[in-house]
Amino acid sequence: MSKKIVKSSVWWEETIDTPETEIVEENIYVDEKFIKNKSLIRMDLNLIQFPIFSKNTKRKVNQIVTYFFNKNRDTYITVTPQAGDYIPGETEEKIFIALMQIMKEKGMPKKFVISALELKNKINFTTTKYNSVVEKALSRLASTTYVFKNTLYSSEYKGILGEKIETSIFNIKTITLSKKENKKYRDLVGDKRIKVIYELEFSDHFYRNIIKKGYLVYDGDILLEIESSTARTIYMLIEKIRFQKLYLKIDTLFLIKRIPLKYNKKNISQTIKILENALNELVEKNLILDFKFIKESTWEKSEVEINFPESANDEKQNRFYEDRNDFRKLITTNGVSETEHVMLEVPTEENIDRILGLLPSKARNLKTMARTIGEAIEKYGYEKVKNAAIYTKEQKADKIRSYFLKTLENNWADDIEEPIIRSSKIDFKTIQDENTDKDVSQWDRSLYMAFEKLPENIQNGIETYAY
Repeated sequence: MSKKIVKSSVWWEETIDTPETEIVEENIYVDEKFIKNKSLIRMDLNLIQFPIFSKNTKRKVNQIVTYFFNKNRDTYITVTPQAGDYIPGETEEKIFIALMQIMKEKGMPKKFVISALELKNKINFTTTKYNSVVEKALSRLASTTYVFKNTLYSSEYKGILGEKIETSIFNIKTITLSKKENKKYRDLVGDKRIKVIYELEFSDHFYRNIIKKGYLVYDGDILLEIESSTARTIYMLIEKIRFQKLYLKIDTLFLIKRIPLKYNKKNISQTIKILENALNELVEKNLILDFKFIKESTWEKSEVEINFPESANDEKQNRFYEDRNDFRKLITTNGVSETEHVMLEVPTEENIDRILGLLPSKARNLKTMARTIGEAIEKYGYEKVKNAAIYTKEQKADKIRSYFLKTLENNWADDIEEPIIRSSKIDFKTIQDENTDKDVSQWDRSLYMAFEKLPENIQNGIETYAY
């Protein structure tokens, strides 16, 4: 009886797992001519903004860490390691970046197979014990649980999820090639040095963000060349925050807490030194031009000024467009519907300014409004943000920024199809209503249609004059 059970379990694994793996393996490598820059990777917005990988070099076994983002303590992330282990750190971060590169090379599947040797070659491990390092790191990444409360961004719902979400980054299955039932895997690998491979399947939340609008594009080779984990985090964060500006001023305390680094008023000078070393590395690698701390009183009230090289914007735009073009080719090659792969929109100063023009005039006096609009364009796309701005102005909201964000999160403006310019100085065409015999003030739709056909620079001029 027990013998039949064993056979049954083998048969079950072959009929369910193996066919699915075969499909993945057919797309395991994409012809290089389809990919212009294989080092470009998509980083989930949550992994950029939040401390998914710890910077603490003295992490403790079974230590659960919760990061709070507000005074009410209802906006947080809790990181829980598997029993007897640590939360993910710098090694896991590097392996994750390498996984993103391999994932792209395999055609961006949700589930794919890798070997420790592939990761070793990506990260350039010098240790001969790389198999053990990779195995532990993958296990740590797969078994660590993240609880998001009012923090997890979802591209599917186009905003932050309010409910509590508990998830891992991916699931993992270890496949020993010497086993008879894994002969098909062994034949596909074809390298006798490889004894074990790993089948990874990304969780829905992270995969959807990577595929759809919840990501930013980085050069994976550059990220792996950055030696300091702190410098790597700063680089990813400031690339997101700056949009297309070549100058950025950030509160030092904001940077410390977002990385995050240890914060203690008595020893803050040590933390500043860590920041300084990390920023110096970015200067040496020409990822930033220079930086300067502005301290007029205490370090808690200080700021950091960062300048970027002239080439930074061209490089950022090129990364975005190269990735988009590569992805379109991957979609065509793998037969996936393009509607499932909406590209991230890059906010420009011109678009941000146009949105500011659609909001109430006092929005321009809000220091964080331009940054908020830029982040909103990244998350929701220009059209949705434009409609939200129009809706916010129509509702005569007192707290503009707050109402604008709520409009986006709750899709209040989704029914708006076109901007309606209202001004006491503009005469609307009076049209006789045939059904009621009453005069009704209506906007002449033909004027808008004519406006839409004008060159963009003329449209901008008219909108600026109107507002």
